[in-house]
Amino acid sequence: MASRPPRRHRQRSAADHSKAALRPVGPRPPSVDGEPATLAVAAESGGSVAVSRDANGLVTLSFCIPGHRQNVIDARLVAELGQVLDDLDAGPPPRGLLLVSGKKGSFFAGADIGRLEAVLGAEATVIERACEAGRRLFARLSGNPWPSAAVIDGVCLGGGLEMALACDYRIATTDASTSLGFPEVKLGLLPGWGGTVRLPRIIGPGPAVELAASGDPLDGTAALRLGLVDACVPADEALASARLLLERALLTADHLARRQRIEAAVDLHPLELDFLAATSAAVIQGRTSGHYPAPPAILEAILASSALPATAAGALEGAAFARLARSPVAAHLVRVFRLGERNRRDSGVSSHPANPATIPPTDDGFTVGRRTLDRPAVVGAGIMGAGIAASHLRSGFSLSLCDVQSDALTRVVPEILLEAAWDRSRRASDQGRALRLAGGLRTTTRLEALADADIVIESVVDRTDAKKKVLAEIEQVVSPETVIATNTSTNPIAKLAEALRDPSRFCGLHFFNPVRRMMLVEVVRGPATSDATVSLAVAHAKRLGKCPIVVRDSPGFLVNRMLMPYLHESVEMLREGVDPRRIDRAARAFGMPMGPLELYDMIGLDTAFYAGLILNDAYGDRIEPSPVIPALVKSGRLGRKSGAGFYRYGTGGQRARIERPDDKVAEVIAPYALPPRQSDERTITDRLLLPMVLEATRILDEGIVRDGCDVDLAVIHALGFPPFRGGLLAWADTLSAAEIIRRLGALADLGVRMRPTQRLEDLARSGGRFTD
Repeated sequence: MASRPPRRHRQRSAADHSKAALRPVGPRPPSVDGEPATLAVAAESGGSVAVSRDANGLVTLSFCIPGHRQNVIDARLVAELGQVLDDLDAGPPPRGLLLVSGKKGSFFAGADIGRLEAVLGAEATVIERACEAGRRLFARLSGNPWPSAAVIDGVCLGGGLEMALACDYRIATTDASTSLGFPEVKLGLLPGWGGTVRLPRIIGPGPAVELAASGDPLDGTAALRLGLVDACVPADEALASARLLLERALLTADHLARRQRIEAAVDLHPLELDFLAATSAAVIQGRTSGHYPAPPAILEAILASSALPATAAGALEGAAFARLARSPVAAHLVRVFRLGERNRRDSGVSSHPANPATIPPTDDGFTVGRRTLDRPAVVGAGIMGAGIAASHLRSGFSLSLCDVQSDALTRVVPEILLEAAWDRSRRASDQGRALRLAGGLRTTTRLEALADADIVIESVVDRTDAKKKVLAEIEQVVSPETVIATNTSTNPIAKLAEALRDPSRFCGLHFFNPVRRMMLVEVVRGPATSDATVSLAVAHAKRLGKCPIVVRDSPGFLVNRMLMPYLHESVEMLREGVDPRRIDRAARAFGMPMGPLELYDMIGLDTAFYAGLILNDAYGDRIEPSPVIPALVKSGRLGRKSGAGFYRYGTGGQRARIERPDDKVAEVIAPYALPPRQSDERTITDRLLLPMVLEATRILDEGIVRDGCDVDLAVIHALGFPPFRGGLLAWADTLSAAEIIRRLGALADLGVRMRPTQRLEDLARSGGRFTD
């Protein structure tokens, strides 16, 4: 986010520059100072903290939180850790303290979300006292003469990283599961148990702002480069390395010098402070558009606390946390997180549980009984087929890709491999990984080569006749247990299923473009689709890192049906003479990633036209077909891909930037102009979004999805609806059903598309909420 501070701000000792010395040299020793190199933990039954003391006086605390797949900081852990530290203070003093996890792949995943929810909205003084209690507890990890170290093998996030930072030393492992970061910002919060105090004193204020304000995690190697950890070693060497580090600290007293630096203010020149504040604030504003209060609060807290002693800095952090925790943005973001957790555990066929905590921790949502789909195949090497294939490779699958045109396969394979090897942190493909992944991709022009596949995803051209032909051929060559899916945005699943002898194993798997970036997958259930097929498809999508939403077969499914009124209304306003830039600015000001006219151009006006034909046939009673889109297509304006649509674009194809509105569009629209209307920003926003709320109520009434939570997740992950508003229905709740009806009344002359539905009127009468 900002330039890295001078090395004098890195606060690193001589021991930090001797990382290699922490590793056992040569073959791994069977013992360290005569003690076993592996832990022997004796824990009370069902306890969260197990304590062991070796013959050299080193005490190890091993954490294993019962009832959770990963370690989380809950009330029981806080109480037990406090008691353990009391016992250490009262008993024979240890020579050193070592923190490890008893759960594979998890140091601590952060605070228990239920504990966090209980704090949201509380009185500021209550929240500040809770933060102070947490800081006092963690401070005890380095509050005695003996040194302390944390071994981080697996996820170490949020409060877990604050716990590790409270120790004198940190050892990370090179394991792929090791991940360190502060995701609190994604919940609208900041670290509240000393994270903004210790972090800038350990790695410098600039890197501290970037790490905490972005919420992006680091692997062990990156954490070592940043100075966040003192060593990064293979997992089987971590415990021995940590013990060596503690023994060294006992000889050098380096841990005591570190503590002095943590307690003092950061030595930062005022000019550096001003530069860091200005540059970081600009980057944060660019990323958030001012909609998210947590990133600027993190910047302010880190810069202000850096100039204060640690105790005063902690009080400042607690006050900042309290302000954020009482904000509606935090409440909405925590709700969105909860929806994601619920989706992760959802099988796709049962009623949604009211609380994720009611689901056994062993239920990861990735398996159905004991069956998993491990031999995927994709048919069709077009844009979507290639993206789906790359997603499988990136997720560790080997797969077969079939296309009747061998030249298409030859052309697309390098693109698939580079896409599968995309490295987000570098914003480029990892060429070495691409080469390694190549062995997992098998191409063929013959469907018979897919005979051993246990799931086949058909992704040929989106024409009913072509798809039915290919689906029938797939069924002839695969086993009776193979799941057959189609990637389609418009074709009814019931219609396509007519080509199959066994439609119970057939469903839709609607991926969105670009596949790598779009989290949502619509799992479309046809009339004959079995529960087992739905569950297997849902579990498979999750293994690809996607968020699957089960929808009933209907025109437009869920997302395109929700998108329809948003796009349609933007063109109607254009016909009334509203400047296209005003329409798109209003949408972006609301928090949408792009305006509806920009979105039209990105989708492609020809694509939108053909999709609109299907939707207009189904819902034309309230959405009249617009004459503008076919007229623009006829004029050769297809959007970004043709260089002109509603806007004119520079070079670069789909990545081209908008140069200006296309002046010729007004001429195309002129024959279809409507009487002008007064349209301020709020009216534009209402016209774009309130019809979406109405459509959502119809979708719920028709049982297209199981409840409104699926609607909110879908619009966030597929349409970019702003998470800080909690989802479409959560936003509607902030207005209330009665207020929505009042606003629709001012738009009543626009016709049936602005008429309140029965569900909306019922909610207004009862005072109910859309999200109940």
